[in-house]
Amino acid sequence: MDSFFLAEDKRTPEEIEELKKNVQSELREVIDPKWVTTDPLMLDTYSWQYVAEFATGTHYVGRPLAVVLPGNNEDIIEVIKVCKKYGCQYKPFSTGFGAWSAPIRDDFVVQIDLRRLDRIIKLDKENMYAVIEPYVTGNQLQTEAMKVGLNTHIAGVGSQASILASATSMMGQGWDGISLGFSDRNLLGVEWITPEGKVAQLGSFEPTGEYFLGDGPGLSLRGVMRGFGGAMGGLGIFTKCAVKMYPWHGPAKLKMEGTSPNYFTEIPENHAAGIIVVNSWDDMAELGYRLGEAEIVDLLGRNAPALNSGVLTVDNSEFVDIYKIPLLREMHYALMFVLLGQDKKDYQYKMKTLKKIVKDLNGGIMYNGEGPDKMYWMLRMMAAVARKAGWWQVIKSIPGFSKLTMRDVKRFGRKGADYMSAIGYEAMVRSGMNMRGAFKYGGSFHTSMGALVAWDVSVRGAKVGEQIKRKFIKEGLIFDDGGDNAWGGLYEGGAFSHLEELCMYDPRDPKCRQAILDFVVETNLACIEEHCGDSINAIGPPNHALYSPACMNYDKWQQKIKAALDPKNVSDANFYTDPNYEKNPPPKAAEAIVRVLSNRTKIEID
Repeated sequence: MDSFFLAEDKRTPEEIEELKKNVQSELREVIDPKWVTTDPLMLDTYSWQYVAEFATGTHYVGRPLAVVLPGNNEDIIEVIKVCKKYGCQYKPFSTGFGAWSAPIRDDFVVQIDLRRLDRIIKLDKENMYAVIEPYVTGNQLQTEAMKVGLNTHIAGVGSQASILASATSMMGQGWDGISLGFSDRNLLGVEWITPEGKVAQLGSFEPTGEYFLGDGPGLSLRGVMRGFGGAMGGLGIFTKCAVKMYPWHGPAKLKMEGTSPNYFTEIPENHAAGIIVVNSWDDMAELGYRLGEAEIVDLLGRNAPALNSGVLTVDNSEFVDIYKIPLLREMHYALMFVLLGQDKKDYQYKMKTLKKIVKDLNGGIMYNGEGPDKMYWMLRMMAAVARKAGWWQVIKSIPGFSKLTMRDVKRFGRKGADYMSAIGYEAMVRSGMNMRGAFKYGGSFHTSMGALVAWDVSVRGAKVGEQIKRKFIKEGLIFDDGGDNAWGGLYEGGAFSHLEELCMYDPRDPKCRQAILDFVVETNLACIEEHCGDSINAIGPPNHALYSPACMNYDKWQQKIKAALDPKNVSDANFYTDPNYEKNPPPKAAEAIVRVLSNRTKIEID
């Protein structure tokens, strides 16, 4: 398989067949056979993964030697022993979203599917933490947490994804980050089966028997086990973890109506949801900082205009109609927000402060509710758009907006007039619409930029990413979303932030598949040259080769960690680090860099 991450596999067919026979036979001896499959059809379903084409150039990542569904730690340890015995690897996943959760190399890796480990073990209301297993999703944990007045952070991948995976093994920023932090910052104790099959417990669990603190006595290993991006299964398997929970100032159960894919979530009393529009990138940067410092919004983030319109629609035909509305297409300098008042007095204070900040920046707001005040702030929002696009574009939007409102009123009655706020509330609080706005256009998407940096640096990165993306749009290689498609937000009161540059494409077209690889490489180079920070795509040896020299040679330390914890390289670490990469760089990575260097985008930042 021609891979961006791996050198050529030089094993003979006979060697491969011998390995398959031995591993498959022994797995059935150590695990209940009903939880082991070697059926080629089943193996291929595990190989079909999101962004497989980025890693391998095809619709598939590597076919595993076998798939096992362990029911406990003992099962996992037995699988590891088999892999060590025969010199192959294993790769764990929980909800399994993306190529990084699967093997890349064909017939060399045992896929460990953790879906049977799906319990919320403990939900401690008083001390505000939860202990969970790998297959507990954001939706599952949040639903139970809201019943006892708690809430959990959910990563941008959406509510269907594993909370444990993003906390222990992957990146984990999301809409709620301004008040609920992000995944790796919320990680408390963990149960960790190391690459060699030993069970370790980190955090406060060992001395107390309870998970409530991320670090116990002595040195912390949290940076070793996950760092910023996580090892993505390359340093063993996490079978339990504790995550920090937060207060939920809302009902035990949100009221929702409608049928898939058209939902309407009722915004509770003393809650507000909407979008704030200002006049420039600089104003948007200032808006983020002021909202963070004021600590008045609970969820805050940016969606580019195409993504906002995508969330409002159910298919591409409806998107085309709605995206013609100039007002929706021109909401570039905008932040979506949700405000959760503890009571009426708290709500009034927060809304008053919010409006003061927006008024100082000469912006406007579209939010839920009715009456003259809502109309006043809507007109201010239109004025902010008009300063960029002109009043004629705003006037031209009136028929389209009226049609959109009538559609929603027809579906949900009078309250349908608040549909845009309601869908924003659902998208942010429940992380329920994240994939709806990204997969729709071309069938798949990738992302870039997205360093964890100061907010104004994130905004600068959005400007850089847009310029690079326009070149690929002009060449007809990716979906034309207007160029601007930066998604992200602020975390922990604005102390951190990130903005990714999403890129939609057709995974069936070989030219598009190559273009997305080149887009990632070029944005990685731009992050270094334009000082935009360590990208969300700084994963895997080829990308480390670009970033590591500019970041204190961090990959050398990753390789030392990997060698110390996994000397036989039994835990598949293709998206983490490879000690042999410099000796055997895959040709596909070098080819991509040569192509990109021959056709660079000229970056201009004012």
